[in-house]
This record gives sequence, C-alpha cells and structure tokens, in this order.
Amino acid sequence: MSAARDAGDDKLAVTLPADSAENIRSAAEGEGLSLEDFASEAMKRYAREVLADRRLFLVPDTDWSALEALLESPPADAPRLRRLLDDEPGAE
Repeated sequence: MSAARDAGDDKLAVTLPADSAENIRSAAEGEGLSLEDFASEAMKRYAREVLADRRLFLVPDTDWSALEALLESPPADAPRLRRLLDDEPGAE
C-alpha cells in the first residue's frame, strides 16, 4: 500500500496483544514487508480461503444467464487431464 491512498481505500486499525504484535512484526520483517503490507496480504489470503469454501454464491441477475450457459456447456477438452484420469495408478 502506498503512502498516498486512493479515495476508495479503506483504513483498518487493529489492537493486538503485545506478543501477537511482536510475532506479526517479526514475520513481516522476515518477508521483507512493511507491517501494513504483511497484514494486508495475510488478510487477502485468508479472505480468499474463506470465500473459496462457500457453498452459496450470489450472482447478480445481469450475470445469471451467462453463468447458466457456462454451467450447461460441455467442458473443454483437456488432454493432459484426460491422460491423468485415464492412467491406472502404479502403471508406467
């Protein structure tokens, strides 16, 4: 994140116990990141994990027909995947 923030950027302040803050600070330094960048990357990664585990996805009405078409169309042929699935385990 840059020092000059865009108008759309959100600011988040977090209070942590001293030992947690020190661990996070050490990890950020170990990665060569500022505390802000480290925290931002960690939150984005966790958000992607949480969202990937969802079983209910909300799709705007404007995109519903495109999603339906994708789901109903036959899958594209993937030769490497087909070979992987066709191979018997242990056969070489």
